[in-house]
Amino acid sequence: MEITATEVEAGTVDMQGIDWLQVPVSRDVFRDQRIKNYRNYKNLSVPHDDILKDIRKVRTDANYYRFRFTNIKTTKCSIIHFQLRNLLWATSKNDVFYTHDSTVRHWCPVTGVSRVALDLGAHDMGAVKISTMAAACGVMMVGDRGGPVQTGCITADPNGITNHVDIERARSGGPVAFISSNDERVRAMDLTTMQVTSAFPFPWPVNCTTLSPDRRMLCVVGDDTDTLLVDAKSGETLRTLSGHIDYSFACAWHPSGRLVATGNQDMTTRVYDTRNMSRTLAVLGSRLGAVRSLRFSDCGRWLCAAEPADFVHLYDVGFAGGGGFATGSGDWTFRSQVIDFFGEIAGVGFTPGDASSLFIGNA
Repeated sequence: MEITATEVEAGTVDMQGIDWLQVPVSRDVFRDQRIKNYRNYKNLSVPHDDILKDIRKVRTDANYYRFRFTNIKTTKCSIIHFQLRNLLWATSKNDVFYTHDSTVRHWCPVTGVSRVALDLGAHDMGAVKISTMAAACGVMMVGDRGGPVQTGCITADPNGITNHVDIERARSGGPVAFISSNDERVRAMDLTTMQVTSAFPFPWPVNCTTLSPDRRMLCVVGDDTDTLLVDAKSGETLRTLSGHIDYSFACAWHPSGRLVATGNQDMTTRVYDTRNMSRTLAVLGSRLGAVRSLRFSDCGRWLCAAEPADFVHLYDVGFAGGGGFATGSGDWTFRSQVIDFFGEIAGVGFTPGDASSLFIGNA
């Protein structure tokens, strides 16, 4: 079953297929109750009031992306760890990959067909619960709560859950994966040889790592309030970015390399300008909970920030160089589109290149 834009525009149902005329309460009342009753998970007890003054005003009247359809006839995305929400990847406008139990499924938006792309059960790995996944550079990788990636195990640590995988092109041109683990390590794996070429230790579990566009730096976030920028070759810490008051689980680089964004359980996204990292360029608030997933579009125009449930925020960065943020003055109001629905969010992904589509995994 598909929910189409025609149905939504006619007002018969919303984009999740809900006919609110048949529900005892209105959507607005239900939304207010949901926000009031939702409890955002925090690891630290610092009062949120401490950062309220830093959060920028944001206009939410934009309509950058129009709803096209919801596919609810296929198997849904699965989430096995409530803090890890990188379980959907788009590798082209016709290829979307998402997790379902111990499988990764491929969905084609054109045909509407969903099929199994990777079945771990068929490889005697049916007990694997996928904690994270990535698909890029012609490679798909999945991580498990126990640490396996692809068909091997990179750590014997009992706390070795794979929290995040970032697949990029190395400076040599070959594909490389940066694997963030709860055992306080970031590992670089050469995907041509399938060998771990380096392992960088950190003083806390690492939740997300991403490589800068120039391939020289890694942005590393984890069970700490600080964000580290480290040398991609040596692992040496080059800069510490501060401002968050809880643990971070998402980070992303703007394709120009001028901006880096971090998502935190303090219900904010922080954007830093790499030309002046002594302060935060912008602090953007969420509505319901932590910022669990971040994506800049390849075209450089959009920043997508996904909460654990119900809300996805699309910010207009400005132009390919990130000028929308970089030129903002103290009273400048950012503009965004807020995609408002109900349910857990497994991941988000833009169409590579032109960002013509945005895909959201509603679990």
